[in-house]
Amino acid sequence: MRYPSERRAETRHAVLKAAACEPGVTSGAFYSHFSSKEDVLRSVIDANLGRPFIEPGDGDLTTRRERLRAYLRSYISLEHRDAPGQGCVVPALSADVARSGLAVRTIYQERMVEFIDKLALLVKGPPGAREKRAWSLLSMMAGAMLIARAMPDKDQAAKVIDSALESALESVGE
Repeated sequence: MRYPSERRAETRHAVLKAAACEPGVTSGAFYSHFSSKEDVLRSVIDANLGRPFIEPGDGDLTTRRERLRAYLRSYISLEHRDAPGQGCVVPALSADVARSGLAVRTIYQERMVEFIDKLALLVKGPPGAREKRAWSLLSMMAGAMLIARAMPDKDQAAKVIDSALESALESVGE
């Protein structure tokens, strides 16, 4: 019996969520919902990139900026560095995306632009400069995680994280 496409979509979403949160999900249970590795990658990016973030209509500007600061403190941290499997898909999957087909790269770009649009509403600076600042902030976030994760010395990694966090917090408006 074939399930309706709505039920398949709900199941697929549940499987993606479970795979992201539950280490006990078997590969067979996971991969049976996808037609290829690229389909998995596209689905993970579509479901996760920039989604758990401050929505533009969720509180006043001051409240959203404070939540962004809290998000930055959580993201640019040793805890995030030490738990890559629980972290953001950007530093974890960007290299795979670059080697993928057009469909994967397109959804990645779409989600990145959506994320940047949200960030641009919260960073300081004149309206014309905020998109550029948002791209710089995102690049700093992902770059700090990549560099810190590659360093075996936790003290050196902490220097990377502390420097990036200080600069990131400075980019958020008052």
